Amino acid sequence: MKKIVKLSLATSLVLVGSLHAENLSEAFANSKVKGEIKAEYSDSNFLGKAKSDDIIGIGGSLGLKTASYYGFTAGVTFQASSIINDDNNSDVFVNDLDASGAVLSESYIDYTISNTNLKVGRQFMSTPLVSTAIEGKSSESILKDSFEAYVLTNTDIPNTILSAAYINKYQGKTDGLGDTSDFDKFQDGAYSIYAKNTSLENLTLQAQYLNEDGETKTSDKDVLYFQADYTIAGHNLSFQALSSTDKTQASNAQDGELFGLRAMGPLGIWKLGYILAYNSSTDKNAPVYTGVGTGTSDTPFTAMPVHGGGVPTRADTDTIVGGIIAPIADATVISYAGKSSSKSHALGDVDAIGAMVIYPISKNFLLKINYEHVETENIINPAGIVDEDTDTTRIYLSYKF
Repeated sequence: MKKIVKLSLATSLVLVGSLHAENLSEAFANSKVKGEIKAEYSDSNFLGKAKSDDIIGIGGSLGLKTASYYGFTAGVTFQASSIINDDNNSDVFVNDLDASGAVLSESYIDYTISNTNLKVGRQFMSTPLVSTAIEGKSSESILKDSFEAYVLTNTDIPNTILSAAYINKYQGKTDGLGDTSDFDKFQDGAYSIYAKNTSLENLTLQAQYLNEDGETKTSDKDVLYFQADYTIAGHNLSFQALSSTDKTQASNAQDGELFGLRAMGPLGIWKLGYILAYNSSTDKNAPVYTGVGTGTSDTPFTAMPVHGGGVPTRADTDTIVGGIIAPIADATVISYAGKSSSKSHALGDVDAIGAMVIYPISKNFLLKINYEHVETENIINPAGIVDEDTDTTRIYLSYKF
């Protein structure tokens, strides 16, 4: 059933402001409107199911942001999705694409004074540990997830961004029942501190800490993230480290750690590029928690373009991924392969190969095709060790205005 979208406090304030058009008319007259119309087809036989699930969805977003008035701006973004074909018998897409309805995903007031900004209300966020779905990554779908949050950002320190956030509600991409999701209470709140520094030439440093207050002490979570990126001769070399505590896990499996290395740049042959990434989780029992929002599934360097980064965050797992990037005509073609090994996890080795084609049909019109084949070693199958194959195809069409 379609949802009736309710106006949040921030939207109400925008409407109240419009009643004073004599003072705010210029701010509203200079508002910027942007949007996207999107369609997606996905097909997958997840973990060797005899019959593939497939789904076709269309939808998009429409957003408005006012011009600044004494440092204040306000914005709203509506999202809508409609499923026009749904053969989702195995629920492969139930938490990703399977949503019909509309939702007010952004509704905020933004205030800037000097080098300090405060953004309050429903909003999309993009940091390593707090992130909505990311365009072009495995978390991408018709709808984005969103947060109700208070975000304070300061840039007084040269070449440095400091940000503190409190998150009290979260809206998923779907409700798991074929509809869009509501903004629901998120635990007992979550706190985040994020810093980014570019003071040293060619070096970018990022660090973030996230603490989630669980509704009980056995559901508390926290995670610390660090990333360093160094550019030399057109190549980008990166290091990442995560350390998490997840009290929802067994007592001997709560503290996880993940380290990663990545290199990417030109191959020096024609116009070919490369990417090579490695992740290692070091605890024998504990998986690594990567944070809040579906975009954080793409935080590990070895996250796959279709299946994300769930595999490399397993306990006691080593993962390596490599890819070749080739411009062909007006398209970009990326072929890649990866292997993930774990001696202690119920799912053993995982091997993957895939390809992506990104083709700009016109300036604002984009076609993306993803295909990924994954072989998963099931070491606890009653019939003995067997491989369970997954083939997934995704086709995106997007027009932005």
